[in-house]
Amino acid sequence: MKRRSVLVLLTALGWPLVALRAQQPERMRRLGMLLPYVQSDPQVRARISTFTAALHARGWTDGKNARLELRYTEGQSDRLSALATELVQANVDVILTAGTESTDAARRATKTIPIVMVAVGDPIAAGFITSLARPGANITGASLLATDLTAKRLQLLKEVLPGLTKLTVLWNAGNASVVQKLKQLQAAAPKFGVQLDAFELRIPDDLAKGFESAVQSGAQAVMTTEDAIQITHRVRLVELGKQHRMPVASEFGEFARAGALISFGPSILDQFRDAASYVDKLFRGAQPGDLPVGQATRFELVVNLSTAKALGVTIPTSVLSRADEVIR
Repeated sequence: MKRRSVLVLLTALGWPLVALRAQQPERMRRLGMLLPYVQSDPQVRARISTFTAALHARGWTDGKNARLELRYTEGQSDRLSALATELVQANVDVILTAGTESTDAARRATKTIPIVMVAVGDPIAAGFITSLARPGANITGASLLATDLTAKRLQLLKEVLPGLTKLTVLWNAGNASVVQKLKQLQAAAPKFGVQLDAFELRIPDDLAKGFESAVQSGAQAVMTTEDAIQITHRVRLVELGKQHRMPVASEFGEFARAGALISFGPSILDQFRDAASYVDKLFRGAQPGDLPVGQATRFELVVNLSTAKALGVTIPTSVLSRADEVIR
């Protein structure tokens, strides 16, 4: 018997049509995740676990009523465009992006599929949204707004290294948020009596060249700006710092935990946790342009005393007393 005939018969017998519809299996939602990471990275696994746990708490379980389509670049940022297109062709309901570069790739791939961004420094400057309150178009999510903290990070580094007068900044011209960070540093540096030497990264091999440039220019420290290359290769980056006896200051705590001298910036785990609420609302029919973009509310100061000792750097008590985490 055809389904239509069954519905007519059961309705005639007194079964409410609403109740019948409620018994129909819920449609499987599909979430594409565009990740500029190496899948085996422990910090990456922690981010994904935090997100999936928060999504589960809102009623969505992978393999039950949701299906997660994860796409990792495995350290090859040039794959972002192809992976974004792959997710669009897979007809996912929502795309989760991490960082400015992956968000830009997803935006170029689709103007209709909702995009939830996390760990984007300045989504307005990057052209992703029109405002935090009313993002418009198909992008929403959680913003770091970390470009405003760049000057604060320089201030902290100056407290740790009071004699600092020359600083090399690693940056990527292809990342709009990184460009904004560099501008913030260039504006703040003269106030602290610091001369900047900006070294552009294009491929992972440029990291070694960046530290060689820092040594040759007489820089006393290196500051990162957290693009996909620096995040993926952060262990290599901080090892180069130790090799050249060059203090490294970063934004994300993962860098200090890997061996950078200090880090100060938003909690990335919080960003992934918050992203679950956006995905939940979009799965339930909300429009991305109507969901205000969230801002980071918790910031971490991480100090690596082991690195400080190896470099012969004394961390002032005033900095240690403010640290959220001290690595010994």
